Amino acid sequence: MASTPIAQPFDFASEQIHTKQRGLWSQAFQRLVRNRLAVVAGILLIGITVVAILGTSWSVVQRHDPNQQLYVTASNEDNTNAGPTSDHWLGTDNLGRDMWARMAQGTLFSLKVGFGAEFIVVCIGLAMGMTAALGGRLTDGIITWVTDLTYAFPDLLFIILVRQAIFGRAWPIIGSGDPQIPGLPAILLVTILAISFVSWVTICRLVRGQMLSIKNQDYVTAARCVGASEFRVVRVHMLPNTLSTVIVAITFGIPTRIFAEAALAFIGLGVPPPNASLGSLISDGQALLQSNNLLVIWPAIMVAALMLCFTFLGDGLRDALDPRTRK
Repeated sequence: MASTPIAQPFDFASEQIHTKQRGLWSQAFQRLVRNRLAVVAGILLIGITVVAILGTSWSVVQRHDPNQQLYVTASNEDNTNAGPTSDHWLGTDNLGRDMWARMAQGTLFSLKVGFGAEFIVVCIGLAMGMTAALGGRLTDGIITWVTDLTYAFPDLLFIILVRQAIFGRAWPIIGSGDPQIPGLPAILLVTILAISFVSWVTICRLVRGQMLSIKNQDYVTAARCVGASEFRVVRVHMLPNTLSTVIVAITFGIPTRIFAEAALAFIGLGVPPPNASLGSLISDGQALLQSNNLLVIWPAIMVAALMLCFTFLGDGLRDALDPRTRK
């Protein structure tokens, strides 16, 4: 006689939790879509990123090599410090290099620094914040002391010290055939690591505060009482309730990393020539401000546009994910 299969019990509580979480994220997305300023900022960010990528890889958009120096045109006319034309959409610099191509190269480099540094910042901040909140009083005290000590130093000065003292000799490792000349991938990696190792404290404090506020909530205590492991409690019940704050912090953190890289490049600690970033373009154009102010205006406009777009998007996400606005 064939045995009748035993039906597995349906976990109503787990299903209700996942349904509620999906509902909250869906409502947050609907509120974000209704914020027209945040939507426009998000679309502009996507457009800038796509154009920057295509402007460094697709000849139709790139049109010119960003590092090619062309002092005279085919008709033997001066091509240096030229204004916008049909051939050079944003003009040329003092070496005859196309500003459109260099703007695309610099914007892409700055975006890589912003997103790459923020990814590492979030990973370090989440790990340190969760450890501080759940690791006991001694662990919490040590991590809090480290974060306070990090906050005591000016960010830019700390980034310069970390970059020069720790990572200064790591440049020739990758991306260059000459062991004495740093390659662009190595410079990108060094810049990202230097900014990340200084900027994780804000995420750490946010995560620690959120974890401490919810670890003694009734639903967390109930999950422990029914036998859920500590890893499951953190993964299913505590971490999802922290993500909204972290997401908003990310949108405000990315422009901060971009601005930090621009500041480094402006004082001569960014990408070496002939490579370009937004900060190095502003720094190079400063010397020619009187003769061709467009060399400063174009990258400054791009930095301002990125800052504003991320700020408006962050404001929209903060309003959409704010629990007090949920109905």
